[in-house]
Amino acid sequence: MRNKKDLYVAKCLKDLNMMTEIPEKIKGLNVLSLKSKAEMLFEKAMTANNDNDEEVVYIYLMRYCQILQFMKKTFIDDTIYINCMYKQNLKKALNMLTYIKDSLEKRYNDKTIEEDNSKLPKHSNPKGKQSEEKLNFEFESTITNENLLYLLENTDRKKICLLDTRPSDIFYKNKINSCDVINIPKENLVLGLTPAMLTSKLEEPFKDKWTNRHNYNYIVILDQGTEDIDDDQRLLNLRSALLKWDPSCDNSKKLKFLKGGYEDFNHLCPWETSQNNMTKLNNDVGPLSDVELDPEPEYEESENKQIQYPSLGTVQNDLAKLKLKSTLYNGLTTDIKSKLDHKDNYSSEEEIDSQELTHIPINRPQLPIFDRSTKPPVKINQFKNPEIIKPLYKNNDELDDENNEVLNSLPNNIEQLENRRLSLENSFLENVDSYVHEYKNQDLDLNSIPRVDRSTKPSDDLLIVSRTKIIGGDGLRGLQNLGNTCYMNSILQCLSSTEDLVKYFMNIYSQFVNHKSRTKGLVAKEFSNVIKNLWSQSGRSFQCQQFKDSIGEYKDMFKHYDQQDSHEFLTILLDWLHDDLNQPEDNRIILGASKETGEEDWGHWTKANNSIIQQLFYGQQKSTVSCDTCFEKSVTFEPFSSLSLPLPSESNKCTLSDCLQLYLNGESICGWHCPRCKRSRDATKKLDIMRLPPYLIIHLKRFSSNGYKKNSNVEFSKTDLDMSNFINGLEHRNWKYCLYGVSNHSGSLDGGHYTASCLKKSINKWYKFDDIRVYEIDSSTICSSEAYILFYCRKN
Repeated sequence: MRNKKDLYVAKCLKDLNMMTEIPEKIKGLNVLSLKSKAEMLFEKAMTANNDNDEEVVYIYLMRYCQILQFMKKTFIDDTIYINCMYKQNLKKALNMLTYIKDSLEKRYNDKTIEEDNSKLPKHSNPKGKQSEEKLNFEFESTITNENLLYLLENTDRKKICLLDTRPSDIFYKNKINSCDVINIPKENLVLGLTPAMLTSKLEEPFKDKWTNRHNYNYIVILDQGTEDIDDDQRLLNLRSALLKWDPSCDNSKKLKFLKGGYEDFNHLCPWETSQNNMTKLNNDVGPLSDVELDPEPEYEESENKQIQYPSLGTVQNDLAKLKLKSTLYNGLTTDIKSKLDHKDNYSSEEEIDSQELTHIPINRPQLPIFDRSTKPPVKINQFKNPEIIKPLYKNNDELDDENNEVLNSLPNNIEQLENRRLSLENSFLENVDSYVHEYKNQDLDLNSIPRVDRSTKPSDDLLIVSRTKIIGGDGLRGLQNLGNTCYMNSILQCLSSTEDLVKYFMNIYSQFVNHKSRTKGLVAKEFSNVIKNLWSQSGRSFQCQQFKDSIGEYKDMFKHYDQQDSHEFLTILLDWLHDDLNQPEDNRIILGASKETGEEDWGHWTKANNSIIQQLFYGQQKSTVSCDTCFEKSVTFEPFSSLSLPLPSESNKCTLSDCLQLYLNGESICGWHCPRCKRSRDATKKLDIMRLPPYLIIHLKRFSSNGYKKNSNVEFSKTDLDMSNFINGLEHRNWKYCLYGVSNHSGSLDGGHYTASCLKKSINKWYKFDDIRVYEIDSSTICSSEAYILFYCRKN
């Protein structure tokens, strides 16, 4: 569980604010040097945020905003200053400071109360320690897993009720069984919820318990693993229903929120859950060590030199007044690049030691002591009980894009922005003009990632992507089922195993976002967050609720929690990603391309459709319709992102070659309007594959229009799929492919389950992704009657 770093810099927000002032000699720098210092501070704030160190993030961002304020006073007409102010970094800083200020105030206050409670005299009884623990949570809104276990062992279990908000399918598989439990899926926890409304939404076994809720001494709310209830609006809705709209009983003292949720409780005492009999899923994969599960943070010793910062109270008072006319920005033509190229012309007095800006004086007598009592008594398979990483900041889908409103909201006026929150899923470096900060401290030369020249042919992008590296974890994190979202999880895991796609979204995608697309670049942004989380080193599972909410905004079928077809989801997702990243090459001239072979059509199509999605997944096929009477032909060339192959109806066992041949054989159609006969005729439609993509997706059409599913066992090659017999184009390339992913479907059309089988090339092992469960499998089990979508990569 990724927690916020313990408070260690200051004892209160007032003391912390004293550390945020910048040195006086900063004011002697020119605008270019100030801009460099501001960018350095923002970069260090992002690094501290990755460590969940709120105090250090707060200090750096406050100093960053003060430098911009000073630049405003001195260089208001300078284009460098204007360019700096209108970047997204300032907007991010303001919204982060809004949340951090509230969070730190609450944490400092809680720490003070905790220290005061620790000074109270202890009760002298055989269980004095447990009594002291109970004193700490009796009047708090949250309860730890240790304290819940204490209640279960030392009080009447019949007086404890758990409100489990996980999806029903997850709840029934794994649940706490040591006391009364009511399953209330989060989808029912809407704004304005009342206890009476909730009664009608509960399943029959839980209604009696809910009606008798006033008889319990403790009511504990829990979900899969979220750390802080204030970060989950649906849990807040449930708490409000019990505190504000349940007048027949005062629930304020009995209502608790379980910190760490079900996962942490299961780690602590699996014998109290239905998972106690689970066997180890993979004997070849060793359990995580204590250090891997919960690593000790490393602390650097602060230097003896203490920097005393002069008071800049007047600067902070002026922050709220900062405003710039939008007309300046609208007419702006920036020549910042040329100025950066001549930065050596400035005086050496501008080179002030950056340590004075980044040094944080810390009065820390000793390292904090970590409570290891929450560790599981036995080592656990790293793929059995995945956990959720809680983002440090909440999403703010209502950010104001008006620049002058942003400039009116600088830090000393943070209270005006208390409803603005920002979700930073793993990094804040999504901007078009941000650097690749997340790789700065890795063994990666940033200069080796060149800028993409869009004047070249589209395939050049793949060369650039191939030079980058995947920096992070092993890509073996699970995805939580949010409620019938296994279809989505299966596809996301297969795409997360698409090596070039992962490199692109982790390294350079933000340079090519098309904000004029249908989704304004939002789908690509949230997909990037999913990829980065799946390849994160922290945790064993991830909840992509924000991604689902985003795609639900643009397609109603994904807005709710009904089961959907994984191939339909894949097709729509690739289309949205292509649209979000499309950079048409309007100036490209197409000469000498053959019309008959489809080269001319392909050239015109790729001219208007130029994205990494097109370059990786799109091929071309020719459709020829021939009149059965006069043999008049009509030829069209069509791009495709996947091949949907029919299955032979007469056999329960076939090969992929059989399906490809059936796809290319042609079919009879009725009612085709023949241009020569000038009337409707019977005709024959024939397909030919003219061009194959680097990544070939093959969809096996198992579902018929009448709802029947074909469970034929299709044999397909895993290491050497040869497509040379099925391509009719003149393009001379390697037509051999190797398999790296399979989206599986078990069950029928009415009710089934999706999983994914994926090859991790770095370790050359196959893994099964079953929502949060991830475990190694033998490659011999890949070919089965459940294989639904095949993901192939062209062999080098």
